[in-house]
Amino acid sequence: MAALVGISFGGDACVVKLGRHGKKSMEGSLAMFCSCCVVGVILFAEEPLREYPVVLGAFVATIVELYEPFMLNDNLTIPVFAGLALHLGFGRMEAYCSTLV
Repeated sequence: MAALVGISFGGDACVVKLGRHGKKSMEGSLAMFCSCCVVGVILFAEEPLREYPVVLGAFVATIVELYEPFMLNDNLTIPVFAGLALHLGFGRMEAYCSTLV
């Protein structure tokens, strides 16, 4: 989604270039974040308080897409880092909910 929107509309509304080499656009990054949030909320529809881990995972996925850590392809790093963020987020939610009961 970031590539589709970034290539089509990148630089039109906002001329800020992001990423390691300045090749990423703000529009593409916002599209990535929004699409990750929408898919996450739909995917975890049955989970209570799913918004916190989903937004955390979407934020981490967007940052990883922007800066490409370890100089690896983002198709490898985004699922790994976003999955770890979701795991941490849901773990924190479980610990929080267990203290309320």
